Order: sequence, then C-alpha cells, then structure tokens
Amino acid sequence: MPESMRANLQAATKAASEDDPASATLNGIFAELELSIRKPAGDLAKAYILSPLRPLVGDSDLVPPSQFRFSTEDLSKIWGWMGRHIASELVETAKKCKQPETDPIWLDFRRQAGDALADAVRKADRVPKDMTALLKRFGPDGRAMLADAIVLLQNCETIGSAMSELPERIEDFDDDLSLKVMKLHEEMVDSNAEAALWVLLLTMGRLEHPWQIFRVVKRIGRRDDDLMVQKTELAAVGDAVLGDTGFFASRLKQPPQTLEEAKASYLLFDRFVAFSTGMTQEFGIRKDGRWGRSLFGLRAEASTNVEKILAKVPLALDAGLPEPRRGRSGRVIPAQIPPEAAIDKAEGLLYFLGRCREHATAAAIASTQKRYADLAEKRMQEAGELLVDLVASSEGQNRTTAQDGLEITARLMDTAGLSEPASLLRRRGVAAAAAA
Repeated sequence: MPESMRANLQAATKAASEDDPASATLNGIFAELELSIRKPAGDLAKAYILSPLRPLVGDSDLVPPSQFRFSTEDLSKIWGWMGRHIASELVETAKKCKQPETDPIWLDFRRQAGDALADAVRKADRVPKDMTALLKRFGPDGRAMLADAIVLLQNCETIGSAMSELPERIEDFDDDLSLKVMKLHEEMVDSNAEAALWVLLLTMGRLEHPWQIFRVVKRIGRRDDDLMVQKTELAAVGDAVLGDTGFFASRLKQPPQTLEEAKASYLLFDRFVAFSTGMTQEFGIRKDGRWGRSLFGLRAEASTNVEKILAKVPLALDAGLPEPRRGRSGRVIPAQIPPEAAIDKAEGLLYFLGRCREHATAAAIASTQKRYADLAEKRMQEAGELLVDLVASSEGQNRTTAQDGLEITARLMDTAGLSEPASLLRRRGVAAAAAA
C-alpha cells in the first residue's frame, strides 16, 4: 500500500478509535504493522539522541558564542565515548529502535545519555588520570562543554517544552514575549536552576537583537542595573552578551583587501556597535562594575582596530588611485592605470571609511573618520580635476588612458559615498572629450 494511502487509513481509524472499539483495535494493528516495516534508527540514533545540542552546534570562527557551544567534532567525540566506553548498551539499543524521533522513547534515551555522561565526569573528577584523559579527548574546555551537554540532555523534556512555546526566530521581543520567558524561567528555577538558565540562553540565541535578553533579566532580578544581578546566576546571561560583543570586536583586526571583504568587515562593525550600545540602552551597566569594565575595554579594542583599518586608506590610494601630477612647466603628467587588485583594495577601504561615518560617534572614532574621509575626498577631487584636463588636452591612446583613469576615480568616489561628485566628474569628462 502506498505510504500516503497508509497514512490516510491510519488517520481515519485513529480518529474513530475513541468511539468505536473495532476502529481502536484496527488502529493498534496498523500501528504494529507500521512499526514492523519501519527501518531501525541506525546511524541516525546519534542525531536523535544529541538533538538537544543542535541549536548550539556551529563553528566558533563564524558564529558568536551565544550561538555556539559544541562543534560537530565535539558531538562525534561524545558519541564515540558513549558507544565505546560509558554507554555502549544504550547506543546499541538506540540504533535498533524503530520509533520516530518524536516518540517519547527518545526523551528517555537522551536522559540516559546525560546520566551516563554525568557519571563518567564525576568519576573523572575523583581520579586525576581519568580527568587528564578526558581533557586529552575533549580539549582544555572539555569539562565545561560536557557539563553543558549533561544539563541539556538530562533536562531535554523540560527545556524542550519551554522552548516550544516561543517562536523559532524573534524579531520583536515585546513585553508579552518577555513576560512569557520570565514565567517559563520561574516555573522551573526552584526545581532546576541550571535548566531555567538555559531557557534564557537559548532564548537569547533566537533573538534578532540578542541584547534585548536584558528585558527578561530586569524582570527576574527586579532591578534595571547590574549592581546585584551580576552576582547571581543571571550573570551568565550578561556574560553571554559580552561574549558576543567581544566576538565582533576581535574580528575587526584584519584590514579588508577587497570590496567584498570590506562589506563583511562593516557588517561586523555594525553588529559590534549594535551590541555595545544595545547593552547600555537595555540595562544599567556601571562603569566600575565587572560588566562595565569589560564593555568599555571592548569598545576601546574595537575603536583601536577600526582606526588601524582607516589608517590604511592613504596607502591604498597611493596604489589604487590614478593620480596625475602637474610638472614644473604646468603640464599634467599622467599616471599609469593601477592594477585591478590595488583598485579593489582602495575601493574596499573607501567603502568601509564611508560607511563608518554612521557609527563614528558611537564608536569614538569621529575625528579619525572625518580626517581620513576629508583627506580621501580631497585627493580624489584633485585627481579628477587633473584627469579632466588630460582628457581635454590629449588624444589617441593617451586620451583613452586618461578616460580610464577618470572612470576609476569616479568609481572610487561612488564607493566612498560621494555619488554627486562622482556623477559631476563623469559629466565633465564627457564634456571635455566632446570639446577636444
């Protein structure tokens, strides 16, 4: 029987089973038949059992810490450790299971996996050589990583139930949703504070604006500043937001080499500013508190990194801007057309310079940004003036070269956000060529 037909038949008998004993019997038979033809989980058992860890699996170089706790390698190591050493019987039983991932039996398997991991870690805590072996297997952060995995697995049903009441992606963390998250936290905090904390951390991972998690922290802590909150378990939430802020600040160290890299760098900068200002807008961060010292340190780091990027602009123009020069006789001496790679690098740095203006004050780089922006604009305008003269006074290949240089200069102006001067330069070039 085709799968769709089976599904329709089962749905019909299940719907009628409450009022009709014959349908109830038939529904049971269908369920047994369905189970008999279903394939065992096999290799999928790993994904089914470790599914509570999925929202936090990623690459630490690509995603901020609030969205990363486990690498794919970590999961493979956990599964291998369970299968070969601490829970081989559980793993084999799970591989043979024919029930779908949604079946409650997998909740039990996950709890058993969490218990097995917890027991193994407890034993390692008591025996130094076992802990040495554990850290060799999982790395220096392995003990903390396993502790998080244990909480998520042992409390999979409670945490999963709470998270199922929230949207997968939260663009607007309004008062109603904030209140709902607070109630979900309160419902489990007395019986299991660790699980309750993970509801907050997982919620943060779903927020379009993660710093808004402080809206819940204020409700739970009944304070709108960090004086007492950072001394409680809620400090882990603030630490997570700071961790994300640091993630974006540290990735501004490398100057972009192309326009595409510059666009990616600006997105990092934009995200850093959003986190940095978002924290202080949502919550009272005292300058002399632990969070305040960390935050202002990150702001200083980001400002320094961005200023170092902006300092590359003059050198990039040296290589990528076709700047003619006027000789002693007053004759304009043309410049060679720069290599495309040099033009692309200049274009990228000018793009970053122009876009930075939006956040210059918030990032404490306003004077630096203005100085380099004014310098770049002056050089491009002066180069444009000379190139227009060259177009008007030259002919043949020399004119073509001057026109190419003029277009490159206009292109760099456009990228720097100087669209009107770029348009004017192009019109003047066309007029100069027509008049010659």
